[in-house]
Amino acid sequence: MKFNSNNLKIHKLNLEDSLEKFDFDCGDEDLNNFLFIDSFKYIQNNLSIIYLIFFQEELVGYFSLSSDAIKIKTLEIKHGFYPAVKIGRLAVNKKYQNQGIGSFIIKSAISIILRTRNDIWIRFLSIDAYNDNKVIHFYSKFEFETLLKIKNRRNIPMYLDINMLR
Repeated sequence: MKFNSNNLKIHKLNLEDSLEKFDFDCGDEDLNNFLFIDSFKYIQNNLSIIYLIFFQEELVGYFSLSSDAIKIKTLEIKHGFYPAVKIGRLAVNKKYQNQGIGSFIIKSAISIILRTRNDIWIRFLSIDAYNDNKVIHFYSKFEFETLLKIKNRRNIPMYLDINMLR
């Protein structure tokens, strides 16, 4: 079953929110711990903005955005690092995986960046994808490119050139 994006709601997590009532498990302990243990610290220290994704009243996913800079040598203008926004964490509840919520999250992150890029220049969307063919293929469907691929590395840096979305 694919979710109709009209049935999904985005909520920006803030310090007054509570996550205690939600039964969320994405199957990855690190991503679960980030949400329930670290997310408020990241908000409090201005390190990330976290967005929660709801279907009705159930928490079905989340993602975080933070500032980043990436080095790319193929652009016409030679610049040390280029401004980017990083999707630091992205997770979907196990009960709702493979139903289009991850795609909704990527499209939502892109939409947020496109809305803000006129106020602060952003050239790229970056992500450190798990070094797994299925994960890399998922991001590749959205035109993310591999920045650097090292065989035994846990994460693979990938990027999307926002200018290509115009």
